[in-house]
Amino acid sequence: MGRYNQVDLAYEFLSQKEKSGESFTITELAVATGWKQKTCGTYPSKRWHQYVHKDGSHFLTSGIQFLSKEEFRSVHSQKLQQVSDQSTKGMLLHKAREFALLAVSTYNNPYTEFKTYGYIVNIIIAYTALFHAIFEKQGVGYFHLKDNGDPILIDGEEKAWELMECCNRYWEGVEKPEKYNLKFLIGLRNKIEHRSLPAIDMAVAGECQAALSNFENLVVSEFGDEHALCTNLAIAMQLTRVSEQAQLDAMKQLQKENYKVVRHYMETYKTDLEDSIVESQQYRIRALLVPKLGNHAKSSDLTVEFINVNKLTEEERKNYEQGIAFIKGIENPYKLKPSKVMGLVKEKIPGFNMPLHTKCWKYFSARPQDDKVDFKGDYAAFVEGFDGYLYTNKWVIFLITELKKADVIAKVKKAI
Repeated sequence: MGRYNQVDLAYEFLSQKEKSGESFTITELAVATGWKQKTCGTYPSKRWHQYVHKDGSHFLTSGIQFLSKEEFRSVHSQKLQQVSDQSTKGMLLHKAREFALLAVSTYNNPYTEFKTYGYIVNIIIAYTALFHAIFEKQGVGYFHLKDNGDPILIDGEEKAWELMECCNRYWEGVEKPEKYNLKFLIGLRNKIEHRSLPAIDMAVAGECQAALSNFENLVVSEFGDEHALCTNLAIAMQLTRVSEQAQLDAMKQLQKENYKVVRHYMETYKTDLEDSIVESQQYRIRALLVPKLGNHAKSSDLTVEFINVNKLTEEERKNYEQGIAFIKGIENPYKLKPSKVMGLVKEKIPGFNMPLHTKCWKYFSARPQDDKVDFKGDYAAFVEGFDGYLYTNKWVIFLITELKKADVIAKVKKAI
């Protein structure tokens, strides 16, 4: 009998049960594969635990049918292989994966209030362990040394490089978006360590997701597909919309005094970075969640797909851009506070100030003079939560265009 004969029989048995929506017993598995019942009893909770779960006295599968036979063989054997690697490299790699999964678990837990801080702490530990495992593999010393070459000891243990030092050594002389993503998260952790700031979650979700994606790519590139996190992870459940009220509440929280230090860090960190880095998906992931329509109710294709824009044809890219334009078109356009409008217009019209802005919205009838909670116009709308009027980018463009005309700005200034 070949090495994988019984494993392949298990794969066919489990796949068929999943496709038909049927549960199974250990006895049925033993009959189908030829394994002893005692042997079969250990596999669901150990080797196959991410795909098989117990339902009373029976078992159900989820995801087996999306694995190839070769992938199932790898899943069946990889757990024992990983556990048996007791080398320093193996233990560091195991630690890295465990803390990465813990970071995701913390972030995706709906009962966790301080998601970002919990995620960053764990992902930093994960990355640090991963880099140490890489240096172990490469035979590179990753400990701090005294001037005489002796190791620096902390509580009797050699002091290893921190994540920032690991980044600088691994990407020495290379300007990588992945490096600046991690440096941003390290700095953010230091800023929020002694502050309770849950409102930043929505503001840095893209950087957090990019860090996880980069971690996965780094693990696979250095140690192979068998160490990828994807066999342990599912796509996090997403709400189909984030309420305007929730966005406004987060914006208002970020403007409070206790957010001042963190807000300043977030606003200034990117100013010294090249546009190519800031716009990279490795620095910050920007994603649009789009419902996918299937041709058939029982279609077995994936419901979520990640698309590499660089691999699209010109026609596909054009359709992609049209899709983005459509989604942007249905976003809430009322986002600009009066002070923001003033700042944007002032860049093009020197001398523009808040009193002149007030004259403008009155002169052009951009909004009512009193508060009308149901008002929504082309240029402004009353937004509950903000309890005032917010403006559109269209209003900014309109003002810049009109106020460049000498006769128009003269009339506006004379208006009451």
